[in-house]
Amino acid sequence: MLKGFVVVRFENVTKIYESSVALKDATIHIGKGDFVFLVGPSGAGKSTFIRLISKEIDPDSGDIFVANKKITHLSNREIPILRRSIGMVFQDFKLLPHKTVFENVAFAMEV
Repeated sequence: MLKGFVVVRFENVTKIYESSVALKDATIHIGKGDFVFLVGPSGAGKSTFIRLISKEIDPDSGDIFVANKKITHLSNREIPILRRSIGMVFQDFKLLPHKTVFENVAFAMEV
């Protein structure tokens, strides 16, 4: 039994591309208030993990939950709603150079 509110949960998630296994039987629970760094060498599955959470791709097997909602089989109509509820900071920030940090964050919230 899980204690506390789990924000992201992978249960036995596997994602295989044509010639490589990105994730194999991965289980992870990220709780409310957890601060998570996703690190590893090239090809370790970091981008796949992020793309699975944002529903850009689907797992080959297993289940994914975000805010205790199973997203594994969301309809196309529900995906934008999911993405609006997720905040991510990527390695290449794509900040607008003529704006301050506050203005960049505010702009993202407006969009």
